[in-house]
Amino acid sequence: MNRFLPLLGVAALVATLAACGGGGSKSPTTTTSSKQGAPTLHAGKLVVGFDLPAAAFWNGRASGNTIKNPSGFEYGLALDVAKQLGISASNVTFLRAPFATILLAGKKPYDFAMEETTITAQRAKVVGFSAPYFDANQGVLIAKGVKKPTSIADLKSLQMCAQAATTGLDWIQHKLRPTKQPRVYSASSSAAFDAVHSGACQALILDVPIIEAQNQKQPGAYGGVVGQIDTHEGYGAVFAKNSPLIPDVSKAIRTLQSDGTISKLTKRWFGFDPSKVPVLK
Repeated sequence: MNRFLPLLGVAALVATLAACGGGGSKSPTTTTSSKQGAPTLHAGKLVVGFDLPAAAFWNGRASGNTIKNPSGFEYGLALDVAKQLGISASNVTFLRAPFATILLAGKKPYDFAMEETTITAQRAKVVGFSAPYFDANQGVLIAKGVKKPTSIADLKSLQMCAQAATTGLDWIQHKLRPTKQPRVYSASSSAAFDAVHSGACQALILDVPIIEAQNQKQPGAYGGVVGQIDTHEGYGAVFAKNSPLIPDVSKAIRTLQSDGTISKLTKRWFGFDPSKVPVLK
């Protein structure tokens, strides 16, 4: 599906950042190399950060700092990336890392996190990103009883909401500028989805695949995904700034794109075609 091909603009940003060591001056990072040469935190092992809820991206039950019965798109992709790095699935561990923390500067307790994180130049000033592995425009999920918007202008008078520290919130505040102050929900997307369900929020702006997966997970709970905003965004794995592992993981992602692995994962875990979600203008 064309919507899931790497975005040229985002890919160019990542390529530029990689050429510059992740977008800033290099600082030493303490790592060890696996037998295959990938500079992971622990030789021959890989630690991947995740967070819940993330329907279709990460399925399972959080248990302390790890996850029970994991499955999903990013879980499968993390294992496929590990294989490309020469690391067996038995040597991959998963560490819960709340989304609000992964974009902070400093060392990370994981090699990289996969948490539906949009690559932006601003974020790349403090963390590192891999090549994009998923195309994710912003989408509009409305509450039941709300008149279906057919244009961006129709959103201005609605009670908008968003998850804190997301590009969806940034778009509402700096692009849409609605007549009512948007409601912001921190921690995770659960509170925002609950607000749409209850009607406290009339329209949630969040990544299309996330709201589409939630809409399918709870059929009838919402007014539906009524459109997307063409923001040309892509997800990338998140690293500590200047991590020497970035080129290896980016190469692995490009290989998994070219050999069809990412396409197969997409078809398996997402039962919708984002190209059919109308673009609001």
